[in-house]
Amino acid sequence: MPESTIIDAAEPELPPADAGIAAPPPEAARAALARVLMSEELSSSPQLSNILRFVVEATLEGRREAIKGYTIAVEALGRDASFDPQADPIVRVEATRLRRALERYYAGAGAQDEIEIVVPRGSYVPQFVPRRAGSREGGARDGAEAGERPAALPATEPAELSEPGEAGPSPAAAPLPAAATMPPPRGVARRWAGLTLAVLVVASAVALFGYVYPGGLRSAVSDVAFQPIERFNRLGIPMIEVRAFDETGAVPTSLALADAGTVAPSPADFPARAIEVRVRDALARFDLLDVLSSPDARPSLGCASTANAPHSAFALGGLVEHHEDRAISVLLRLTDLCDGTIVWSREFDGLRPGTDSSAAEVALVREIMAAIAEPYGVIQARARSRVVAAGGAANAGPYGCVLEAYSYWRSYVPAEHERARACLEKAVESDGTFALGYALLAELYLDEVRNGVNPRPGPPALNRALAAAEQAVELAPTSAYVRRVLMDVHFFRGERGPALAAGDAALALNPYDVDVLADVGGRLVALGQPERGEALLASATLTAPGMPPWVDVHRVVAAYARGDIPAAAAAADHLMGDGFAPGLLARALASASAGEKAAAHADVQKLIEIAPEWASEPDVMVSRFFPDPALAQRVRADLAAAGLPGLKATAAAN
Repeated sequence: MPESTIIDAAEPELPPADAGIAAPPPEAARAALARVLMSEELSSSPQLSNILRFVVEATLEGRREAIKGYTIAVEALGRDASFDPQADPIVRVEATRLRRALERYYAGAGAQDEIEIVVPRGSYVPQFVPRRAGSREGGARDGAEAGERPAALPATEPAELSEPGEAGPSPAAAPLPAAATMPPPRGVARRWAGLTLAVLVVASAVALFGYVYPGGLRSAVSDVAFQPIERFNRLGIPMIEVRAFDETGAVPTSLALADAGTVAPSPADFPARAIEVRVRDALARFDLLDVLSSPDARPSLGCASTANAPHSAFALGGLVEHHEDRAISVLLRLTDLCDGTIVWSREFDGLRPGTDSSAAEVALVREIMAAIAEPYGVIQARARSRVVAAGGAANAGPYGCVLEAYSYWRSYVPAEHERARACLEKAVESDGTFALGYALLAELYLDEVRNGVNPRPGPPALNRALAAAEQAVELAPTSAYVRRVLMDVHFFRGERGPALAAGDAALALNPYDVDVLADVGGRLVALGQPERGEALLASATLTAPGMPPWVDVHRVVAAYARGDIPAAAAAADHLMGDGFAPGLLARALASASAGEKAAAHADVQKLIEIAPEWASEPDVMVSRFFPDPALAQRVRADLAAAGLPGLKATAAAN
């Protein structure tokens, strides 16, 4: 049986559309899609937008058969080809959220839309429903009463299909034909009686089985049959499994009523399963982690049996507590599986869902990721200490090269740059599929220009950086970090359009990565989009206050660009090192704008010492760091006043 048949076997499909029904013109459907995507309900959620855009475009292109849970996960959500929809319910969870978001939109801002996009339960194939007078009650429903039917449904509509795990409509809701009230023939009645008896026998057997084996099928069969699969990451990257989140406390009223069949669950509630799925999905978007999705997969624990092994494995567990006032508390605990110790625990308290839980969920998960998943988070710090105890990065394989690169970006010591660059070049030569290695190399090549460190003769550094970044994108097209690196390369090459496109792609692929938020925000400020850029920067620094020094550079430039001298000076106070060229540049600009000429002159002289290209090609360097012409003009004037040679005439002319 083909693999696609296996993984999608449990996903129901709607019957093909009736040939006699006129679907809306593609341009009308796309206009309806554009209005929804710009709405408040969808614009704040890249995942929901990507899903809706994918299923609508696939339908309009005649590819309804491609709209499966697997293809949505891979093409819309950026999961890799090994995604298993049976083990990971992220598509079903997000589809439920999408349906709720669409319902809110058409009940509010979209009440006047002529076409309603509907994603029916039991299918991911959208329908385009004409509406009367823009009213939900007077549109889709009245149209159905008048004989009009959705464009993607046949004339004889089947009973609504159910999502796996969701109850479909009650059979009693459908009107019965007159013949259905007649008593069945005697033979049919006997067959029905026999079938009923068989069902009762099976149900009794299942109940007895559950009583005898409370653990279910796994506890009834031998442990050998369900022996966990041990996974080992060949690159040495830390592995993490997300265990089932527990739930406690008062059940929200909406959930209790839903269990009683009175009302549907409120979208504002935070069930533990939804938070668990979202946390697992978010972790999988970070390149420095290997996340296990299957409950039958466990990280290989060679680190537990071998003293000073360089590899790391972790488990994340959670407890979601509901309070009477519908506030939510989430307690998370990270365990080092190599030695069994709890390395991090934190409670996120006082969450109060509003009318839309999406923004609150994103903010919560983003804060969790900042604490544990970022390069400076708990997991990487713990893994780094294990590598050091095992003899250093040289004994940790490709992951050791990754640690060498991030060690340089903490210290900006030239010797560490050279060591990291050589290590990664050897690693990608040995393993041509090491996408993260190519991406890190691209950033190190950029540092030859932006930080003036270890320049090489031969092909220009910007050309080498572009080649490495493009190779990384080819190997890992769904990696947010890779797209962010590509943005940086295009930015310093002066390629505005490609830089903006790569930045947008990085944001869409991982909205939980505060490093991506901060870097894209800083580039947008320098490219002449200060409002959007500062909003991203503010969101990142609010979530993770203690970020790397390059984020402080972005903050200085943002304040300098809007003329906020005190804010620029405050941000510059965090840039205390003298080996980081962009930091010296930002500090000089902050001092110059505050009238502190001596401090600005001193920083300019240090900048020239570690990055001589600022003296030999000052205009080129200004254009690389500040592509926006108006901002570049101010920078030239201030740097010339601070003593940077070659800019005095330009500043006077300006």
